[in-house]
Amino acid sequence: MSIRTASIQFIDDGVPHAQEFGDHYFSDIDGLAETRYVFIQQNDLESRWQQAVKKDQKTPFVIAETGFGTGLNFLATWQAFKNFKQTNPNSESYRLHFISTEKFPLALQDLETALSKWLELQPLSQQLIESYPHLTPGCHRLVFENGHVVLDLWLGDVRETLPLIHNTPLGIVDAWYLDGFAPSKNPEMWTDELYQQVARLSKEQATFATFTAAGAVKRGLASHGFTVEKRKGFGRKREMLMGRFTSEKTDRKTHSYFFREKMQVSSDEISIAIVGGGMASANLAYSLTQRGFQVSLFCEDATIAKGASGNPQGGFYPQLNAEANISSQIQALGFNFAKQRYRQLISKGFEFSHSWCGVLQLAFNDAVKDRQKKLIENQTWPESLIYGVNSIRASEIANLDLPYEGLYIADGGWICPPELVAALFEACNQTGCYSQHMDTKISSIEKCDTGWKLIADQQKFTADVVVFANGEKCMDLNESAHLPFQAVRGQVEAIPTFSPLSNLKTVLCHKGYLTPEFNGTHALGSSYSKNDRETAQRASESESNIAMHLKALEKTNWIEQLKSRQPLSSARAAIRCSLPDHLPVVGSLFSPQIQTEQFSDLYKALPIHRYPSATSHKNLYVFSGLGSRGLTTAPLMAELLTSQIAGEPLPLDSTLLNALNPNRFLVKKLIKREI
Repeated sequence: MSIRTASIQFIDDGVPHAQEFGDHYFSDIDGLAETRYVFIQQNDLESRWQQAVKKDQKTPFVIAETGFGTGLNFLATWQAFKNFKQTNPNSESYRLHFISTEKFPLALQDLETALSKWLELQPLSQQLIESYPHLTPGCHRLVFENGHVVLDLWLGDVRETLPLIHNTPLGIVDAWYLDGFAPSKNPEMWTDELYQQVARLSKEQATFATFTAAGAVKRGLASHGFTVEKRKGFGRKREMLMGRFTSEKTDRKTHSYFFREKMQVSSDEISIAIVGGGMASANLAYSLTQRGFQVSLFCEDATIAKGASGNPQGGFYPQLNAEANISSQIQALGFNFAKQRYRQLISKGFEFSHSWCGVLQLAFNDAVKDRQKKLIENQTWPESLIYGVNSIRASEIANLDLPYEGLYIADGGWICPPELVAALFEACNQTGCYSQHMDTKISSIEKCDTGWKLIADQQKFTADVVVFANGEKCMDLNESAHLPFQAVRGQVEAIPTFSPLSNLKTVLCHKGYLTPEFNGTHALGSSYSKNDRETAQRASESESNIAMHLKALEKTNWIEQLKSRQPLSSARAAIRCSLPDHLPVVGSLFSPQIQTEQFSDLYKALPIHRYPSATSHKNLYVFSGLGSRGLTTAPLMAELLTSQIAGEPLPLDSTLLNALNPNRFLVKKLIKREI
């Protein structure tokens, strides 16, 4: 499951050489010129972009690449697209979506060295370097140019990643860069399985270009529906191949029958109503307004972030296990995306209190110590993301006595959630695509000719699309009543700072958590009370929170001073919304009666593509169940739902998509014949 970085040697003039394959990453004559000639010119990109803009095409132009390498192809394409938009004033809303795969990604330092060769690309390459993810398997979505350029970097063997990319009946790819090392150097990639996947994901008339002219490649592509032509090669290469996908008989199976391909609306100006007002709503509104959708927020409170998103401090880090199970994969990918989003938000001038001070997960008992030891030994996660520390190093990081081993997440820290929510909504407001209705409780919705009618007391609103992103209030909706939501009360204490706790420089996690000082207090949490929706402060929970910390940190020389801090100055209780599998729900709401009939034979375990696409309520979605992990997962889940609504490539593989879909609980029951 772990990713191995490429073994790089830089030869004359800074050209990177891959030792695994005995080949250069790009031409030693002029790699940038090669990219422009082979991929950009032969795919006729600028002319096709101009045609798309003339037709006012709403969906992005999608390029897929086999072999990300140094990122040179992506950067050159980004530069060409940026130049195109600057010289075509009507292209303001047009977007580029670049999908690339890589089995052996470059280590960050090697990437910086390789890209330093191209001075004209530096403004773009620096953004790529700053957003370069921790190298974990799966799809890493990187967003640039305020959402107008998107890179989906899939890490893993192309033979495994391409089949997991969610498809639509019409395909998703407009143009292919068939890169990677030469067939003679990398025969494992250039196989019939590759050509089959290229055909599966291609739109009708999708083009391809490749530097190689090998006969096996020509025959393989031709056998899967491509017309293939030879063209003059670049530099010392005599010939290259290019062509077009013309087959109408390709099986574009999706490997995921749960996700609707795109929203079903006919109006040009699409209006989207979001019901909520917290972390999920803010991130969803941000992703949607970046696409230019008209978004209206409906919040029943007088101010935003009054619920679980209202705590003054929240720890920001991924919850990882020794094995890369579904939950850990979502956490790792979500953490990468969230950190990128938050950094970009700050770079745009939007402010929220935070500290990237790292997070220490303490081995406070033998069971936790064993789990952490297994995580380190398995080498499931890169050390850039999480690594083990001894008690001496833990104390140095924390700037406080901590006689415990632990795991350290250097990229983590703490964030003020209500300030972050406010910053996200302010960013939405500046797009001109956002409005909000406070003190407006949506009591019901009705289907109407123009989409949906939202009813709030004596007021009525309409929208093409409706998304319920209102946390535990989703439990009260008729449309989502069949989902097994759980209300979990959590009370967080605000501890007045004292010496030596005032010296704390990182977030501490054990059974609970403790943050560095912010506005004179430390956040100490949290209680965990299932099926409890009361939010009044409880002295009993304050006592249990303190007792939990006294027990977990009993070996320190300062924890006993917590006793003298009672009674506490304040505490805050809020209701988290979770589900039995502790994963969010993201996707279309559905009728359980209809899908029970539709998938009545799931127990037969037929191949997924043999089942029909799930029938769901038209343009009605849910985004909830973030639990206590919203800071980490909300941005990527919002991006996923936005991509689904917009009919764009999705940023997760089909296994993870199925694990997040609202109908997963029904599907499990049908498979087990419990219905």
